[in-house]
Amino acid sequence: MCFRRAFSLPRGQLANWRTIPQLLRATWEMADPHQSPHHHIHTRRHMMQTRKQFLATAAAAASALATASWTPLARAQSKPPIKIGHIAIMTGPASSYGKLQEVVMKIAVEDINAKGGINGSQVVLQTEDSQLDPGQAVLLFRKLMNEGAFGVIGPMTGTQWETVSPIANQLKMPAITVNASKPGITVRPWTLRLGPADDTAIPQGFAAFQKKYPDVKRIAIVADVREASGKAGAEIFEALARKNGLQVAEVIEFSTRATDLSPVAIKVKALNPDAVFAVALTPSGILLAKEFAAQGYRKPVLANSIIWPGSFVNNVGEAGANWHTIGFSTNDESNGDNALYKTVVQRYVDRIKDPALGVPANMANNNIAYDAMLLLVDILRRNGVDGSTPPAKAREIIMKEFTQLKTFRGLNTYQMRETGDGDVPHRILTPDVPRKVWKFAD
Repeated sequence: MCFRRAFSLPRGQLANWRTIPQLLRATWEMADPHQSPHHHIHTRRHMMQTRKQFLATAAAAASALATASWTPLARAQSKPPIKIGHIAIMTGPASSYGKLQEVVMKIAVEDINAKGGINGSQVVLQTEDSQLDPGQAVLLFRKLMNEGAFGVIGPMTGTQWETVSPIANQLKMPAITVNASKPGITVRPWTLRLGPADDTAIPQGFAAFQKKYPDVKRIAIVADVREASGKAGAEIFEALARKNGLQVAEVIEFSTRATDLSPVAIKVKALNPDAVFAVALTPSGILLAKEFAAQGYRKPVLANSIIWPGSFVNNVGEAGANWHTIGFSTNDESNGDNALYKTVVQRYVDRIKDPALGVPANMANNNIAYDAMLLLVDILRRNGVDGSTPPAKAREIIMKEFTQLKTFRGLNTYQMRETGDGDVPHRILTPDVPRKVWKFAD
């Protein structure tokens, strides 16, 4: 019998040999039933040929035994992964928001998987690009559900969240938004907004701004009214100003995709208010700051939290020295687990080298994305969920935990409101122009 017969045996028979010596002895004997290592081989030539064949067979047999014995065991010990969806703006003029957030999400997944994942199942992040299109966000949300995601983090903007949140309830698919700031659009019980809404963030920032600039009596408001969060933010700014006795000279509107904002700056210069309240995405915010500077308008500007993330602070330069935003953390500190926060920020900064995203990278409220992932993982771990749990069952568990959530501590500390929105105490920040980072201004 040829030595190769040893390898034509079924894998189950190979696994029956417990040791390599047993397999080799059996292999030798199978080569010729009348010869074994204990019989004399009469010719030198025959012995050399036999020895070569035996050594080749031994190596292959050992490999076959290892594969047969260990691969099934390793497979038996593994569990299916758990997919978490992520809907973000990855292309277009506001893509820096999504790209920065994705880096934080990947760091969170790495940290979770390094600690054993979720009850032995590794976490897999699936990021989808919604651009600035609410219709696309809905399609991607359905896609992630159909592909077995246990939950979704995103979408990012107020317009997209306002569209997706009610659909999530219809589909019974849990979702957490991090960035959307328009108040009153989180639909319970299947969705949660971990990031604070403007109806708490703007009043807190407004109070801090008034304390720093008590002589401001007359203001103008400039706002991107195409975006839902922008329109809502402008309305909150106007209501707060009037409530606190400030004169509103004018509300000046512009569109998200406008590339020439000089008419806005010219009007502001003509009005000459004591301060400007601004609601704009990062690209528009940078344009406004530079147009204001070109017109010689250097009085204080307070923007809502939309310009806090992204590359505004990296790219605005001296034109942003009089600007402020509303937020609750810098690259140096947060109000939660500050030791963990510093390690996350350092890795985040180290990974982002694209000048278009800002160097050094600005953490801002991207830390909420890390916490959103921690929250989902904490819920699933405590409830014994792993990758073998049916997605519908896992989603139901997440929804029930959403309804019971009162506080959560991660990189930040959150108090949950009855509206399903998180709250973190806000302050005002201003650019540290030489370092290209935010610093607290109050």
